[in-house]
Amino acid sequence: MSEAATGAPAGKQPLVSVVIVLFNSASYIEACLSSLAALDYAPLEVIIVDNGSTDGSARIARERSRREGLESCAISMLPRNRGFAKANNHGFALSRGEIILLLNPDTEVYPDMLARLVSAMEEDPAIGVAGCKVYYPDRLTIQHAGGYIRDNGLTMHFGADEPDRGQCDQQMDVHYVTGAAMAVRREVFTRAGMLDPGYFPAYFEETDLCLQACRMGYRVAYVPGARLVHHESTSTGKYSNRFLYLYHKNRIRFMVKNFSWRFLLDRALPMEQEWLSLVPPEEAVPLNKAYLVNVVNLPRTLLARRAMEKRLDAPRMEDTVSTLLQVAPNEVTNGVRS
Repeated sequence: MSEAATGAPAGKQPLVSVVIVLFNSASYIEACLSSLAALDYAPLEVIIVDNGSTDGSARIARERSRREGLESCAISMLPRNRGFAKANNHGFALSRGEIILLLNPDTEVYPDMLARLVSAMEEDPAIGVAGCKVYYPDRLTIQHAGGYIRDNGLTMHFGADEPDRGQCDQQMDVHYVTGAAMAVRREVFTRAGMLDPGYFPAYFEETDLCLQACRMGYRVAYVPGARLVHHESTSTGKYSNRFLYLYHKNRIRFMVKNFSWRFLLDRALPMEQEWLSLVPPEEAVPLNKAYLVNVVNLPRTLLARRAMEKRLDAPRMEDTVSTLLQVAPNEVTNGVRS
């Protein structure tokens, strides 16, 4: 690997630990690792956690990393699927980096992506979490340019499904960045208690972490020069019943865990009622199932809420989940973007 694109000597750059969780990712991990090998950033270590795959993902990853010359690449095997949060936490426990890059296996990074992220975080120590401009596989259409959270927990992506015409080229603070590729300071990860495994098996872990970073006094930044391609929802299927159930199950948990009771009653509940009137009938089954599961799991969620309050001696950041934009009703129906 060469010196970072910033031009500074490689040895003076912070060590970055890239944590990749595999779950039947054989179709994508080779392209992901090839793109990592082409990064113009050092020092770098890659930690791959296999989350109980049955398609030979770990073997393929090991062979590809060797062919690409990724010398600082370690692979750890979990016997079964422990969920996105626990698997990433396992990878974090093995890491040494000052900055942790959580990266999905179905991504392909641009060569200067990591240098851009690190540069933004080094220039501004107040940035605790940084995210990228994410493209669909056509490399022309924006999938994610930072995100914001509606009052009922719906997560929205700036620039989603728009051709990239430079409209999202301004670095800015956002509510959250997608967990498909997010750089996190080690201190933030540690103080937050790592990712919350209560969001099993996936969705809202990164949103929860970003909100906690804000409560710590850090900022969450979208860095447009850091680019990658994401194939998106390869394990659950985009907008399948399973995806909708998992998304809404964890969205409701996110609200109960993070929002004050006053905010839930005054802001979240009215917006939820308005949004429900716009939900297509075919989404009723996964949504009702999500409500029911949260009722059953309420005691556990309240325990997680209490533990977080003890850990984070900081005021609630409820302005961070207020509506940033006047979103039209037809856009609200699309608010199931992870």
